[in-house]
Amino acid sequence: MEFTVERTLVRRGRRWLTGGLVAIGASVVWLVASRSATGPLMVGFLAGVAAWSGAKDLRRARQPFRLRVDAFGITLQDAELAWEQIDRVSLWHVPNTGEDSETTTPPKPRLTLWTAPGVAFPRKPDRTRGDRPRYTLVDCEDLDQSVSELTAVLAEHGGAAFETAPRAVRPPIPVTVSGPELRVPGGERQFVDARRAGTWTLVWAALALVFGYSFWELVHGRPVGPEPFTAFGPLGAIGCCYLTGRSYRRWRKPLRLRVGPAGIGMREVTREESFFSWQDIAAVTVGRPPTTGDTRPWLVVWPLPGSRPHDNPSYLVDGHKAYALVRLDRLPGGAEAVVPVVREYAGERYAETA
Repeated sequence: MEFTVERTLVRRGRRWLTGGLVAIGASVVWLVASRSATGPLMVGFLAGVAAWSGAKDLRRARQPFRLRVDAFGITLQDAELAWEQIDRVSLWHVPNTGEDSETTTPPKPRLTLWTAPGVAFPRKPDRTRGDRPRYTLVDCEDLDQSVSELTAVLAEHGGAAFETAPRAVRPPIPVTVSGPELRVPGGERQFVDARRAGTWTLVWAALALVFGYSFWELVHGRPVGPEPFTAFGPLGAIGCCYLTGRSYRRWRKPLRLRVGPAGIGMREVTREESFFSWQDIAAVTVGRPPTTGDTRPWLVVWPLPGSRPHDNPSYLVDGHKAYALVRLDRLPGGAEAVVPVVREYAGERYAETA
């Protein structure tokens, strides 16, 4: 499949160049009409940067570009690499705040590769921490095609060379390798923790009734209990009603993890569920969460590169997004009950970390 960048670069370049030139003209008018030069000069400077960025994109759109991914390998305008010459290829998610730093902002993916030992590549390598050079082929935001199309082609032809999760997490396996999720008997399993929320709902509701009744009796000249207790009855009733509603919401939408043939769904207390289908999951790990000092086991999902582009990841590790779903000791039965179920459904996607 051939990938192109001309349409995206031209469209973006025209937008930034036109907007920048208009803003420059407006800043000149503002400068002439204003007694202060600080504001117009600042606007003019920013507009100049925008116009320069647009002109840069238009210039890049006229430069030769080729990216073809097929059964042979990856073909560029200046190089051809067979899959045997590629050690690994990855959609490397680059944070907005630094080249390789972890972040919770949505990262921008780049198509990157590592060549096999002894293979020459006519490009300057990226800055890397390891000994093996990493090469960036294209920013995926520049492509006319979608990231999901690129992911599908890499999964089809790349095999195990297409890195979908950090190698420290799980050895590379082809994307087409799936677990036994559809063959596990018993259907979906759920782990729900709502008992304490239900108990507290009843407790706060009972206290709200007590405070409300005591104040009602005080108003009618029949105080019940100590006078300070009855005097603060309205505040106590209001507070207990609020806590009753809060506990009721936690009772109706408790902490819940469900694992089944369709995927993994996780819902925090009172929030909406976040669901990961198996076809979008590269790996599922149980262990210490990445880049933290927490030693308690967490359930972490590593989605396929390119999936869930608008969700904020919990971590960004070695260019791959990770979502820490839940600390297992918060669920009924803890890790002893949850891990066998996750392992059974995840199959070869499952891995344990230190």
